[in-house]
Amino acid sequence: MPTDSRDDLLPDGGPGSVVRRAPFSQNPQVGARGQRTQQRILDAALRVFGEEGYHQCDIDRITEVAGCSRATFYQYFSGKEDVFRHLAGQVNRQLNASIEALDPLTGDAAGWAVTRGWIVRYADVYERYEPVFRTFNAAAESDEALAGGSVRAGERHVSGLRSRLATTTLPPRQLDPVIKLLLECLPRTLDNAGALRDVTPTAYTKARVADALTDVVHRSLFGLQPEVNVHGTDHPAPPALEFGPVMRQALETDDEPPKLNAAGRRTLKALTDAGREVFVSRGYYRTRIDDIAAAAGVSHGAFYRYFRSKEEFAQILAVRAIQTVSTALAEIPASAAHEAANGTAALRRWLRRYNTAHATEATMIRVWGDAVTQDPTLRSDSAAAVDWGRRRLARFLEPRGFGDVGMDALVMIGLLGAFGARERSAAMIEAAAHIVEQGFQGRSRP
Repeated sequence: MPTDSRDDLLPDGGPGSVVRRAPFSQNPQVGARGQRTQQRILDAALRVFGEEGYHQCDIDRITEVAGCSRATFYQYFSGKEDVFRHLAGQVNRQLNASIEALDPLTGDAAGWAVTRGWIVRYADVYERYEPVFRTFNAAAESDEALAGGSVRAGERHVSGLRSRLATTTLPPRQLDPVIKLLLECLPRTLDNAGALRDVTPTAYTKARVADALTDVVHRSLFGLQPEVNVHGTDHPAPPALEFGPVMRQALETDDEPPKLNAAGRRTLKALTDAGREVFVSRGYYRTRIDDIAAAAGVSHGAFYRYFRSKEEFAQILAVRAIQTVSTALAEIPASAAHEAANGTAALRRWLRRYNTAHATEATMIRVWGDAVTQDPTLRSDSAAAVDWGRRRLARFLEPRGFGDVGMDALVMIGLLGAFGARERSAAMIEAAAHIVEQGFQGRSRP
C-alpha cells in the first residue's frame, strides 16, 4: 500500500498496491499468482462498470465475470468502492508516468509534437479505462476518499505539466487555472468524440481529434503560430446529426399537457420539482417512482397519469436541463468572435452567465449521463445533443479563418462542459476566457 498515511490518496495502482485483507492478513504479501488474480478481478470490475454503470454494478457480477468466488474477492478488496479506487489509482499512475516522461514543452514544432504524443498517450489511457472516466462522478459522489484522492491527483498533474513548460505567454498567476481547465477538457472531449464516432465513425477519427486537442492546448500555452499549431484545414465538415424520435418528441412537447385543470397543474409541478430533487440526491439508478411520489406528496398511481416510466420522466427533466444550457450556449456574443477589447469584456460576462446556467443544471445532466450508461440506445441522442452544440460553436469560430473549425468546435464543447460542471471562481473564468480567445480564436489577449 502507499507509504503516505493520508486517507485522501488513491492507491497507486501498481501490482504491490493490493494486499490480502483479514483474515488472510497474517500473510499479506501477494505472489505472482495472487497478482494475476487481483488483476483479473480488476479487469472484470472494469468491464462490469462499463456495462452496468457504477451503482448497478455488484460484487456477484464482478466475481462471475472474473471467474472467482466471493471469498477470493474479499481477500483483496473490501467492496466495489475499493475496487473502483484501485482502478482509479491505475489511471492516476499511468497519467503521472506519461507526464513525467515528457520532454520540455516548447512553442516550436518540436514542442507541438511532444504535446501531441502526450495527448495520444492520454487518449490510450482513456480508451483502456473509459468506464472509470465515465462513471467517476457517480462513484465520487458517495466516496469521500475517492473524491479527495482525485483532487490530490489533479493537483499533481497540474504541477507536473507546469514543470515541463520551458516558456509560456501566460503570467504565473493564470498558468495553473489554465492547465487545470485544459486537463479537465481532455476526457470530456474524448467522451464526446466517442459518442459521435459511434454514429459517424469516419468523421471523428482519433488522429483528427488528437490534432485538434493538440492545436488548442499548444495555442493556449504559446499563442497562434500558423506553421506550428494549425492543422486540418482540408477536412470536410462533419455531418449534422438528428435527434431520435424519443428525444425529438420530448423536445417538441410542451412542459404541460393540454387540458389540465388547476389541481392537475399543481400535481404535475409537484412531481417535476420533487423528481428533480430526488434524482439529484439519489442518482438515476437508486431513484424509484415511489421515492418521487412520496417526495411530491402524491400517490404512486398519480405518477402514471403523467408519465409512462422513470426513464421517460428522467428524459423530460434532462431535456429541460439541456434546453437551459443550450439557450445559454446560443447566447455566446458574436462580438467575442472578432472584436478585441469589447469582445473580451463581452466574453467574460457571457462566461459568467453560462457558468451559472450550466452549473445549476449540471447534476441533472449527470443523471442523464447515468441513464445513457445504463441504456446504450440513448447514446445516439446524447451524440446529437453534442453535435448541436458543436455546430453552434463552429459558426462562432468560423470568422477566425484558420484550422479545422468543425473539430476545434468539438474541443470547445468539451471545454465548456468541463467549465460549466460546477460554479467557478473569477480565476477560472479568466482561464476560460484566455483559452477561448488564444486557444480557439488565436488572438493574443490585451
